[in-house]
Amino acid sequence: MNVVVVGGGEIGTLIAQALHKEHSVSVIDVDDDRESAFETLDVSFMRGNGTDPDDLRAAGVATANAFIACTTNDDVNVLACLAAKGLGAKETLAFVTRQRYVDAFKKKGVFESVGLLIDRVLWPQRILALQIADIVRVPRAVDSAKFYRGRVTMLEYLMEDEDPYLRTPLLTLKLPAGVLLVGLIRGEEFSIPNGSTVLEVGDRVVFLGATDKMREIQRQFSPKRRSLNVAIVGGGNVGFMVAEALAYDRAHITIIEENEERCEKLAQWLPHVLVLRGDGTDIELLQQERIEDADVMVAVTEDDGNNLLVALISKQLGIPKVVTRVGRARNRRLFTRVGIDAPLTPRAAAVTEVLNWLKVDDVDHLASIDDRAEIMEIVYPLDKKGGRVVDLQTPDYILIGAIQRDTNVIIPKGDTVVQPGDRLLLVTTSDRVDDVEAWLEERSRLTVDA
Repeated sequence: MNVVVVGGGEIGTLIAQALHKEHSVSVIDVDDDRESAFETLDVSFMRGNGTDPDDLRAAGVATANAFIACTTNDDVNVLACLAAKGLGAKETLAFVTRQRYVDAFKKKGVFESVGLLIDRVLWPQRILALQIADIVRVPRAVDSAKFYRGRVTMLEYLMEDEDPYLRTPLLTLKLPAGVLLVGLIRGEEFSIPNGSTVLEVGDRVVFLGATDKMREIQRQFSPKRRSLNVAIVGGGNVGFMVAEALAYDRAHITIIEENEERCEKLAQWLPHVLVLRGDGTDIELLQQERIEDADVMVAVTEDDGNNLLVALISKQLGIPKVVTRVGRARNRRLFTRVGIDAPLTPRAAAVTEVLNWLKVDDVDHLASIDDRAEIMEIVYPLDKKGGRVVDLQTPDYILIGAIQRDTNVIIPKGDTVVQPGDRLLLVTTSDRVDDVEAWLEERSRLTVDA
């Protein structure tokens, strides 16, 4: 696959890192200094303007299977996609940072004329807001995701002293039927548990299972369920969209925003939300408004330092769960190390969306787990016999978490039979993604006896 990327910033770099080993990737950027980020990658870097037809031709856009515009300028991204399509690019994707572009593409007449030239518009802020809302909805969970139209759920928990499943070998644990323990983060390392694994306080554990069965896991980790009390610092697009999503859950929501004009708009748009004008790092304000009573603090300003300070203050006040926006992916580990429950970056979620859009190598990259593991979907080869999960000779870095067969979803056990054409939901470490693809190719050459 030939992929042309306009924008050599963080998103462009992450896309190139994900694709360069198996595909031809060309990156265009106006800044020469960004070339150094690609020196270790098998990527063609070109200094140029993504809206200039001559530069696009020089980058090979005429033969591009996919064209991705991910600069920080919405106008450049849209114009670049329009130009690329006109020059022969098969599929185009534009990143945007403002809602007006998303709204514009929904208007009748605009979509008919422009939508044929721009195949996908991606708004990372929206993706992040929905991800945050999903995490907030589940008490104590530090990460959450749904697959197969909501029929399969993933939940990640930070183990505390009174939690279930501690200090007992996994082999002897009795998890709810239809639920698997698929991942363990201890320190900086992610591993796939085995029968001898013993969970400890401080571990981050990942459960995957049928959504209706996962409710038992939720009850075990948070037996007392009531209306959520949520505080949001930052009333920008992300904060607004989080509050909007949670309003349907009848949550009690407070937004703290410094800009007076923005506060007035938020109060108008969200009549059931308490909007406070002020500084989210002002401890006196937080205490005066009894923010310490919140179940969850969401810090989503556009400043990583400010979000970190809000998060640390929230922890000091005793707020049980803190979710933060992290603008730069490299800062995410710092947030985790100082005890922030769920530091999330819009860029990582957006890159996953890009990989799914491309559908490279018949592999869908569905979600990441703390930047250490991947949840992927593959199709078991149609021309090979199926077999029991236990007989598939799955490497220790791969765990089959779910199977979709036609309209049915199966949470597998060892004797579950995999059939040709089944879609397998896999969990693996981030550094072994290429090995998963190699394993799939190997399975395509072998016959597994039923």
